[in-house]
Amino acid sequence: MNNQSKYTEELLRFLENEENYPEMIEWIEDLPELDQPDVFREMEAIFKERHLKTGEQDWLDKANLIASGIDDFEEEILDNKLDKALFMMQFDNIEINPEQAPLFLIEARKVIIKVILSNPEDIKEMWKLAKKIIKLEKEAGIYDPANWIEIL
Repeated sequence: MNNQSKYTEELLRFLENEENYPEMIEWIEDLPELDQPDVFREMEAIFKERHLKTGEQDWLDKANLIASGIDDFEEEILDNKLDKALFMMQFDNIEINPEQAPLFLIEARKVIIKVILSNPEDIKEMWKLAKKIIKLEKEAGIYDPANWIEIL
């Protein structure tokens, strides 16, 4: 391959044997999210090159299958990153009307718990936010550890 990425060697190692595929998927999932589409593009290129070398249709079919989902996958990752950034921006320098504070804190707590339980890659950011919300709950006199039991 002429245009090798930093993941080419590792991908080639995984692709030597189909028994390595589950391990390869785990490896890809452990990579930074923004790198994952590039890894799939690299895999597509490897499969196309193998098709050109061998003439086997199976390689081209695999390449086309991967290619068909890369853009949507990347778009989903970018949308999630944007949503997270916008969500976090809402809490920067926030001023809450005292009468609405309990309702706001309840809703924020629900969202934070949901994100922590469903998106392990966001735990660090969400824990920072959870600590801020817990502090606000304590200041407002509505803190109850039972409300946070799912993640504490």
